[in-house]
Amino acid sequence: MELTTDRGEVFTTYLVGESHQDKGILIIHDGWGVLAYNHAWADRFAQAGYQAMVIDLFDGQHPSEHRDVSIITHNLDQSVVNQKLQVALSHLKDRVKHVAVLGWSFGGVQAQQAAFNFPELIDALVLYYCRILINKQKAQQIDCPVLTFFAENERTWPDKQADLEQVMYEADKTLTCYSYEADTGFVNPDSDYYDDQASDSAWQHTLQFLAESLH
Repeated sequence: MELTTDRGEVFTTYLVGESHQDKGILIIHDGWGVLAYNHAWADRFAQAGYQAMVIDLFDGQHPSEHRDVSIITHNLDQSVVNQKLQVALSHLKDRVKHVAVLGWSFGGVQAQQAAFNFPELIDALVLYYCRILINKQKAQQIDCPVLTFFAENERTWPDKQADLEQVMYEADKTLTCYSYEADTGFVNPDSDYYDDQASDSAWQHTLQFLAESLH
């Protein structure tokens, strides 16, 4: 399904789930663009009783090298991305009562941007192995519970988890963290770093968190 921002930018989404469901989730892809596992997770959420939308922020691009990922993400206009996120969230919010946002890596960064900019549209935030933008100031802008998954093989772990926990504690915000002895990309079956046990565990924790947060 195509959606259009107020500025006229058209972008593509993948929307699944029964129309009578009252819970929705916006899914944001990683730095490799929209992949099969993004649609597969949306389908799983639909089976679990959600309206699930995958948003394409790369306009169909699928970089094949890390260098290309860097080029695409560096050249993105964040103001345009924010417009797309707002339109997608508003579309979901018109259909359901409660909306969560989930993002992997690049998608986790954009999920945080959405939570900062449109807190009134978001009821829960799920971040997978991403750069953490939440600092003391930004934490005050978050108005929903946050679930975060960390890959312990990242060189920035465990410091970034500890920093996030401290910031969220001081801001009196709700945060749940899990970490796995795995690499970034552990939920993507096509990645060399796929870890089925970590992925299955994270899925179950995500479902539990959303069940508790979206009501």
